[in-house]
Amino acid sequence: MGTAINGEEAYEKIITLHPDILITDIRMPLMSGLELIQRLRVENISISTVILSGYRDFEYAKEAMKLNVDEYLLKPVSIEDLLYVLDSLEEKLTARKDSRLKEALLSMLRTRSPHVLPDALRQLDYPRYFLVLMNLDSFCSFSIMDLLPFEGELNQLLNSGIFFKYLSRDEQYFIFDGDTYNEKIFLFCLRTTTEKKLLYLLQELQKEIEKITQCVTFCVGSPLTTLSAIGMESRLLRIHTEEQLIFQKSAILHSRDLLSAKEALPQRTLDYGQLEKFRFCIQTQNLTALLRELHEFLMHCKINHTTQKELAQSINKILECCFPEFSRKSRTNLELEIDEYISNAKTYSELNVSLEFLFRQNYKKIYPDSHSFTEPEKLVEDIKKYIEMNFTKEININDIAVHFSITPAYLSRIFKKYADVRPIDYLTNCRISHACHYFSHSQLSVKDVAQLCGYSNQYYFSKAFKQETQLSPTEYRIRHQSAEP
Repeated sequence: MGTAINGEEAYEKIITLHPDILITDIRMPLMSGLELIQRLRVENISISTVILSGYRDFEYAKEAMKLNVDEYLLKPVSIEDLLYVLDSLEEKLTARKDSRLKEALLSMLRTRSPHVLPDALRQLDYPRYFLVLMNLDSFCSFSIMDLLPFEGELNQLLNSGIFFKYLSRDEQYFIFDGDTYNEKIFLFCLRTTTEKKLLYLLQELQKEIEKITQCVTFCVGSPLTTLSAIGMESRLLRIHTEEQLIFQKSAILHSRDLLSAKEALPQRTLDYGQLEKFRFCIQTQNLTALLRELHEFLMHCKINHTTQKELAQSINKILECCFPEFSRKSRTNLELEIDEYISNAKTYSELNVSLEFLFRQNYKKIYPDSHSFTEPEKLVEDIKKYIEMNFTKEININDIAVHFSITPAYLSRIFKKYADVRPIDYLTNCRISHACHYFSHSQLSVKDVAQLCGYSNQYYFSKAFKQETQLSPTEYRIRHQSAEP
């Protein structure tokens, strides 16, 4: 769009021409390249920047990093290198445009009532919109953000082009994170694709996701003719999912069917006779029989496809029946504890192990001399040592839980309670701490450091590193390592 012989002229042309990209030398008359970029940043002028210089001065690289320069290239630069940079910046500019659109949509999703569409969304003009809530494994009623152990595989699947097999070329879709780490929200902008075809897409997606995790539940919203109400629709989908999600079983739910149902779905909770069996085990001080009844009840729930909500209600009733004196004192805490166990359990087997611990713990309060088990404080210390000895391996929380013969839900709970940090954070902190040492005291590549710290994928390592330090690996090395002589 234009060229300039000094920084002042470049600034004037940027104001007039509004280019997308600035390629500038560092040393120029009147205003240096770095001063030019700093002025653009202060005035909040959006432009991608490339430093082109023959000076191999470490301080220039540091200063460029502080100004968030997109690229720093040393002369002489080949045409191939320059084209590569321009292609990369084109992708970034397109991504920024898409990001602004997605941010506007996300803002609408978080709005609790119908809202006037922002200008950024007026380009989305489609006759029909569909929202779909995807919930992986159990439903989490409390808002937490974490990394799924299979996040890489999931992202690869969602970006594999599976959606375009069913959508027309002039149609769009967007994927958003939900309220919790295991939720995604799909927004489909449709012209000709039918609901039936959309269902085929979800059925194929369900089969593929079941290859990487236990189960998945989709809740499909009613067709919308405007984006103004997608916030209300997304909350409605979450309510339906919480009410009807079947524990440890995949399903495709339709909010329209649930809203039009004239009768409530049949309850599959425990009856009076089952409660009496649990009470009898407590009265006869038979812990073995109590745990056997618990196991049999969970198997009964599995066979009868009990919803997660019904399952939680039933377990609360059993605890209240068996340990009334403790349940009355801390009923809210117990309900939260059960909710956490169920939310973190992928299978009935995992849930059974967690609940066994809870029942043993309460049983021990009634009959302190009747049973003993490993103290959780000692277990947490052993887990810490195991993480510190094995962080270089590609392990995750599930692997650690298996090593100690406990469930991931129980591991997460006791570790947070006694170490005041989540196990996944403790593992990540351990890895990133060692990575920082390597970047400060060695010339190892990012890939090599990633592998030394237990990451097989350099991309996910860089992502975790920036989340932890607020800097990319390259930026961290520039700021914390002295310049080479």
